[in-house]
Amino acid sequence: MPFALAVLVSTSALVAKTPNLVELESNRDARSAPIVIVGVIAKDERVGPLVPSQKDPRQKRQIRRIRVRVENVLKGSLDQKVITAYYLGVYLGHHGIYNGSRPLGFWRPPSRRILFIRPDGDVLRIACDVFDCTRPVASGSHLGYVADPSKPIDYALVDIQLTRGQGEINDLKFGGNIAASLPGTSLDGYVIEKLQRLASTESILVKAPACEMLWIYAQEPRYGPRHITDEAAGNEALKSAQCTCKVSPDGNVACK
Repeated sequence: MPFALAVLVSTSALVAKTPNLVELESNRDARSAPIVIVGVIAKDERVGPLVPSQKDPRQKRQIRRIRVRVENVLKGSLDQKVITAYYLGVYLGHHGIYNGSRPLGFWRPPSRRILFIRPDGDVLRIACDVFDCTRPVASGSHLGYVADPSKPIDYALVDIQLTRGQGEINDLKFGGNIAASLPGTSLDGYVIEKLQRLASTESILVKAPACEMLWIYAQEPRYGPRHITDEAAGNEALKSAQCTCKVSPDGNVACK
């Protein structure tokens, strides 16, 4: 009897702390969130029972709560050094099988990430549901970095992700994250400058992928349809960083 009572009290407390989150219509507006931070997710936990999806009642969503140590505020205003935020995560069911885009929550705390945050009533939430709109930061911490509010947020994202920071950094992960760190907007000259510095100063694990991205920028548009090319600047950066790139018969490029 005492055990059953303890479980009842614990469950009631859990439900009482659960915010009433409504599933977002789309994740496309995540970048327009009023608050953008770099933070370390220190804890990620389930809060409350499963709830039906607003888009498909046959599917279930799990409300989750994260505790984040804030390192940088790139956009908006946030005074707290530690925040609590919520999100609606995917429910994997009993078999734990999932097919689709990378879901939210597939991180292992502590995890340093760029988070897009918006207020929701009296709580904060990640500005996307189910599918991940956060960005991993493999370049270390950048304590003291202050974003220029007069520039688009992409400049700050590039500064954080394409500049070596402080602390323990895994060069394999740092280099492997370079391609995913490139913005979709036209910042070619700024990005090329960052890539050239990495290619000139880093170990081969970071230099090689930085050179490969420079090579893409230096080619005709057919080689880089997702990037706005700058052939002259890209070639100059390749030479300055002493990148050596070879294209295999299948069209893949390898640089060192």
